[in-house]
Parts: sequence; C-alpha cells; structure tokens
Amino acid sequence: SVPEALVTAELGSAFQDPSAGVAWVEEAFGETMGSLCGYLAWVSGATDNAIYPTLFIEYVSSVAGWDEEDFGGWSRYGSIALLTIILAMLNYTGLEIVGNASLVVCIIAMSPFIVMMIMGAHQIDVSRWFQMPEAPEDGAELFDDDFQTSPGPLPLLSLGGILWRPYLNNLFWNLNSFDSAGSFSGETDCVNRTYPRGIFIGLVMCVLGYLMPLLVAVGATDYKQEDWVDGHLGAVAVDIGGKWLGGGVIFSARISN
Repeated sequence: SVPEALVTAELGSAFQDPSAGVAWVEEAFGETMGSLCGYLAWVSGATDNAIYPTLFIEYVSSVAGWDEEDFGGWSRYGSIALLTIILAMLNYTGLEIVGNASLVVCIIAMSPFIVMMIMGAHQIDVSRWFQMPEAPEDGAELFDDDFQTSPGPLPLLSLGGILWRPYLNNLFWNLNSFDSAGSFSGETDCVNRTYPRGIFIGLVMCVLGYLMPLLVAVGATDYKQEDWVDGHLGAVAVDIGGKWLGGGVIFSARISN
C-alpha cells in the first residue's frame, strides 16, 4: 500500500487527468503502452468485480449455516447472477450517483465493524494473537480449488507454516488500488497539498480498517485455523454480538462490495 500510495500522491498531483495510470504510463512509455495499460485495467476491473457477489453469498451462507446441499446449484448461480445485474444497473445510472453515495456507504459499511470492535474488546484474549500457524502437511487441504494449489514460481508452503503465495496474494488484493484515486486528482482544490494529504489519510484508514477488526475477531474467538474461510467474519460477529451484528456485517459487505 505504501509504495502505491506514494506513487499515486506524486503522479496524481503532477498529472490531473481522469485516466490516471493510463496518462502516467503514456507519458513515460508512449501511446502503445498507455493503451495496453488502459485495456489491462479494464480487464482487471471486470474480473475483479465478479468476485464480490460471490463473496457476499459466502457471507450469507456462513451466518445462515448453509452448505452446498442447502444453497447450491441453480439457486446459488441465480442469486449471484441477480446481484451482478443489480450492481451493473446501479453503476450504469452514472458516476455522479455512485460518487455522491460513496461517503454514506463508507460510514454505513464501517459501522458494524466499529460496533464489533467495541463489543469484542473486553472478550479479547491477547495470547491468541501470538499463536503460531498450524503447519499442514502440504497446504493443499486448506483450499477447495486447484488454482490456489497449482504449481508456481513460489512454493506453497514456506517458513513458519505460512502459505506465503496465497497470503501475499491476499495482502496485495486487499491493500492495492490506490492508483484508482488518481482519477479524482483534478477535482481537488489545492491539489499539491490537499490531494497527498488525502491519500495519506486513506492509507492509514485502509490499514486500520483491516487490522483492527481482525485483531478483535482473532482475540475474542477461539476458532481453529481451518475455520477461517470466505465469509467467516459474519460468523465471528454473531458470536461477539449476536445475529443482529452478524446481519450488519453481511449488509456492510454487501453495500461496500
């Protein structure tokens, strides 16, 4: 996050262009590389956004206690497809509506996690933060798809029982995309001062927004390592504050995604 935030703060202030990274690459390497950057950014956005309806369904299934027999097949596929269509229609209405709602969405999305941190603070057992990962035999049994365990340049299992390849991949996925803020540098008053300050505040909020709820979730519950799957924070919220808080976390995941 830090290198990407620094790059965005510097280049966003220098190039006040809505195309952001495309303009930066084009200035440095020419029109061909700029066009390629824009195309790859579009492909990345289209594929990445396809993840979120599925992740939301995982949250719902985790809290409701559904398995593949209860909620699978065409029911699951139809729910994901319907969510995707609704989100696409919302974005199609225009950037102004989406932009004006961003601040409200941020407040609503963070509220359940703030409540979870407050309610779970007195339940924290600090020793749980320092428990070392259980070292699996080969790591493959922790995943339900071949992609995570496919051969790659980095070994799946490395030091300390940590699966470094998927771990680093998840860190990158959750903490990147600061370059997207480069598209709004031209909308900022006194861009040379206000814009870098905003990027820095966003960086701090991003890191704390992930770290603090996870510290409470890990410290206040005694789930095993294999229990931490997609959507598990919803189940953690139920344990800490009840079903209403679990529902709030699911709703938060829904609107933020």
